[in-house]
Amino acid sequence: MNKWFLLPGMGATAAMYNALRHKLDFEINFMNWPRYCGEKSYAEIAERVIKEYKIENGDILGGSSLGGMIALEMGQIIQPKGIILIGSAVSPSEVQGLITKISQMAVIVPISIIQMLAGKQKGLVSKMFADSDTDFIRAVCSYLRSWTGYRGPMEIVYRLHGKQDHVIPCPPFGANVVDNAGHLISMTHASETAAFLAGVRAQIVVT
Repeated sequence: MNKWFLLPGMGATAAMYNALRHKLDFEINFMNWPRYCGEKSYAEIAERVIKEYKIENGDILGGSSLGGMIALEMGQIIQPKGIILIGSAVSPSEVQGLITKISQMAVIVPISIIQMLAGKQKGLVSKMFADSDTDFIRAVCSYLRSWTGYRGPMEIVYRLHGKQDHVIPCPPFGANVVDNAGHLISMTHASETAAFLAGVRAQIVVT
């Protein structure tokens, strides 16, 4: 039986999926970020996640925002059955605006970066992320500039994106789009996210 794994966004925890988990009728392993141990790239973080959670070939990987990018890196180390991107990106060209913002804010405290990313959800997200690892957040911000993007098969990548996402803009094609959703789509539109995941599950089982 293929196992499902979803990473949270930058500095977040599995708590960001609390609303989503109650909408699902199948099991997903909602992961927390492993303790930061000086990894020097997204690829090294991906290797660490695979090891810590004992992820194997044939599993379904995914994540929100940064979590999706790390899932893509994991997909270049092992052979997943599918990769789920929730408000995430497949290439540097899709995050150029975010790279600029992060470059300007990389030396300030993480909570300010998170508030920038959270937009209208500042109060809720700030509380959840208040205990984030400062070193981890600064590291992943700096690694974003050198990320080379996904080079694996696109037919296993399934994307969900908010049309009003101002952090990672909605791609022009290749994604399921929720018109009135922003960057935190799994939190603000849990029902739509659950329906999307159920559709992906059905498609993976059929194929």
